[in-house]
Amino acid sequence: MSEASSAPESSIEIELAPPRLHGLRTLAERWAIHAGFNYLDSGKLLAAVDEALTNIHLHSYSGRPGLVRIDIHMTPEELIFELSDHGKAFDPKHGASRHPGEIGAGGWGMVMIQNGFQRIERRRVGDNNILLLARRLSGKTG
Repeated sequence: MSEASSAPESSIEIELAPPRLHGLRTLAERWAIHAGFNYLDSGKLLAAVDEALTNIHLHSYSGRPGLVRIDIHMTPEELIFELSDHGKAFDPKHGASRHPGEIGAGGWGMVMIQNGFQRIERRRVGDNNILLLARRLSGKTG
C-alpha cells in the first residue's frame, strides 16, 4: 500500500433502508481494498457485511428503517467492522442456523457471515445491539 493511499472514512451512521445498502457495500469494499484483500476474499467480506446489514434490517427493525452505525478500523492483524443498532435484542437461541451442506430453510445468513469473518462477537450495551466482525489481514495467521 502506498503512503499516498489514505484510509477510507471509518465511521458512518445512517437510517438503514434497502436503498441505502449500496453505499454501505461501497464503503465495505473500499476498506477491503485498502486492507489488501484479493477479489475472492473481498467478495466474501462484502457478502458477509451485506448479510449482517440485511439481518439488522429484517430482524432488529422488523423490516422497517432504523439507524445503524458502522465503525471500521484496522489493527496490525485484523480488519474490524463494528455494527450497532437500536433495534430489538438478538437472542441466538431463537435464530435458525445451518452448517455448510445442510439442507433446510432459513439460517443461511450466519453461514455467509462466518465465511467472511473469522471472529464474530455480539453484545447488548444499553439499548444498542453491537455486532463485531473481524477478518484477519492477508498473510496473518492466528
